[in-house]
Amino acid sequence: MAEPSGGAGGRLTRNTLSMLGARVVMAVAGLVTLPVVYGHLGPAEFGVWVLLSGLLAMGAVLDLGLGSALVREVAGTDSDPVTVRRLLGLGLGWGLLLGLLLLGVLATGWPWLSGLLRLGDLTREAWHATLWLLLGVVAGGVEVPWRAMLEGVQRYGALAVVTAVTAVLGATVTVVVLRLGGGLVELAACTAGTGILRTVLLAVAAERGHRHLAPRWGRLPHRDLRRVTGYGLRVQVTSGTGAINVELDKLVLGAAFGPTVAGSADLGVRLLNLLRLPPSLALLVIFPEAVRRTAVEGRAWLDGFYLTTLRYLAMVLAPAAAALMVAADPLVRLWLGHPVPWAGATIAILAPAYALNLIAGAATVTARVENRPGLETRYVVLSVAINLALTVPLLVLLGPLGVPLATSLGVALATGYFLTHFHRATARPVGPMLRVLWPPAAAATVAGLATAALTGLLPDGPGRAGALSALTSRAAVVLALAAALLLLCGYLRADERTRLRSVADAARSVVVPAGGGRR
Repeated sequence: MAEPSGGAGGRLTRNTLSMLGARVVMAVAGLVTLPVVYGHLGPAEFGVWVLLSGLLAMGAVLDLGLGSALVREVAGTDSDPVTVRRLLGLGLGWGLLLGLLLLGVLATGWPWLSGLLRLGDLTREAWHATLWLLLGVVAGGVEVPWRAMLEGVQRYGALAVVTAVTAVLGATVTVVVLRLGGGLVELAACTAGTGILRTVLLAVAAERGHRHLAPRWGRLPHRDLRRVTGYGLRVQVTSGTGAINVELDKLVLGAAFGPTVAGSADLGVRLLNLLRLPPSLALLVIFPEAVRRTAVEGRAWLDGFYLTTLRYLAMVLAPAAAALMVAADPLVRLWLGHPVPWAGATIAILAPAYALNLIAGAATVTARVENRPGLETRYVVLSVAINLALTVPLLVLLGPLGVPLATSLGVALATGYFLTHFHRATARPVGPMLRVLWPPAAAATVAGLATAALTGLLPDGPGRAGALSALTSRAAVVLALAAALLLLCGYLRADERTRLRSVADAARSVVVPAGGGRR
């Protein structure tokens, strides 16, 4: 039986906040740890680490889309528990088999891969690190059914605690090991150990109170196997090609310019990915609740959910992307303490495309709720095709910056196609979507261009203090201008205007004390 909307809303808020808290902890752990890793390993060895991580990440996405499919099965109100357990067992078995397959592929192709990626004197050390990372991939595959159990029954509190604890522990061990003189192999061992510990803790948490859903191997009816694998394979195409879009850049840069350039550009990508976590997480948490509410309240509720989610994502992410583009360089300087070639430029190039892709996540969730994940497949494949077609020409014309630019154009063009195709395929009019999207996009563009023209007048300076002043002043100007433009064009509702005034008053009270300040 569905819960009252108030209870569902409260649960959704708690789930979002708990997982957001865990991801904030993960983000902080990454922000603290990565500069230590970069500083200890140096640009060349860090570049090798980036290439190995990217290579294994591409292999890890070959999960048959079972992660999303199993969450949907567990969350379903009419699912047979015996069938669900066997489907979770299928996910467990595939996680183990995938590790063996990847080991065989890497062992066979290693001489060719090491030459392609220009590993040079680090080849032997890189191989041992790869074996440790592969163990971490196996742990991640085994983790899938347990995570699906927790997400499907919406036990996000337990999932958040495990995620946060293992992130902090892994970051601490990594820093200690590197300070004691560890290198690539030791870093990979820390990563694998953290993954194994997380899998064990998730399994324990999932079985507490939900032992009746624990994975079990057994014979599956053909119709159930076909339903889940059909859904999962469509998701697999989406996630797999998406990973290619992200990870291929590293491999191309490594093959064309060596590990150092690949590592420098990847720093920008990693920082941008950390900043993408909150909206990505919100979409992840919304999915099971959207499945339940749609089953009870039907298409009308889902239509309203889609436009509301799209509106809030656009209103937040479009100005945020403009702020990132203008403040990319001081952001990198604040993080690492000094400029890093290609990192800031990579952030500026990818930010608008990533923002558009996240905004389209409202349509992605809606399509998956309607059991139509195949709608994503075309646009993700198109994104990769455009990326591959543009990479070499732009690489020749622009050097290393041509690689992220090809990715950005591929993502942006394919996302635009997906939104149009989604509306046509689901018989939803395009007009409401455009009315939701264009004001935030226009406001963010004008605000970003105006702030870029004013950067010479805004504070800046050497070191982290100067970077912080540059970052905060540029971001503040972009966000203030975008908010003002949205107010002027009447985009914000009355309650949103009231909330915005409250935020402005609070900020003003911090800058100017209540008793008045010196003028």
